[in-house]
Amino acid sequence: MRFWWQLSMGYQEVSLEELRLNVGRQKLDALTELISAIRSSHDEIDAWLATAEKSFPVIHDRGFSRDDDA
Repeated sequence: MRFWWQLSMGYQEVSLEELRLNVGRQKLDALTELISAIRSSHDEIDAWLATAEKSFPVIHDRGFSRDDDA
């Protein structure tokens, strides 16, 4: 929801040029597709997620997991 809120604001926190300089082509394309999906429908967002998970696997942060044996 925060991402959607940022898209609807009249100002930009990150310019497209900044993204082009700092984000690889594959991720920039994925971001563009996500923005398009958000502007389309919930079904398009779900379809984007299914595709994105294959290209960009979810990273599970275990830094905060608790070891009960300790």
